[in-house]
Amino acid sequence: MREIFRVAAVLAGFTVLDGRAAAQSVPRCSAYSLGIDGTTVTARFCVPGGPPAATVTVSEIFSAHGLSFTKLLGLATIPGQRTTHAIDDIDLAPLAVARTLHVTLAYREGRVTLEHALALPGAIPVK
Repeated sequence: MREIFRVAAVLAGFTVLDGRAAAQSVPRCSAYSLGIDGTTVTARFCVPGGPPAATVTVSEIFSAHGLSFTKLLGLATIPGQRTTHAIDDIDLAPLAVARTLHVTLAYREGRVTLEHALALPGAIPVK
């Protein structure tokens, strides 16, 4: 009987560990509404949960007019630095918006945020 309880306790421990691992792998996202030529473009930037890594893949998800697309950006973190910045250009043609979005992203403490965004051509600030 004791053996059954011991096995049950071990299995319960694995379930708790599996739950923690699953919670750590949940992506962390930030979302923004950007006004571009009278259209609201929703931009989401997501990074995987868990401990920081040397390279982080940022999923950039854009939507407008009922359309959406995803672009991946590899971001190399800098050891010893609290914040790592990245710049990216996103062609918004898949959303029926005739602009390119020029963004500056900041990655810190396992999260990515949009610091600045310009609509090109014209370098029109949208964030």
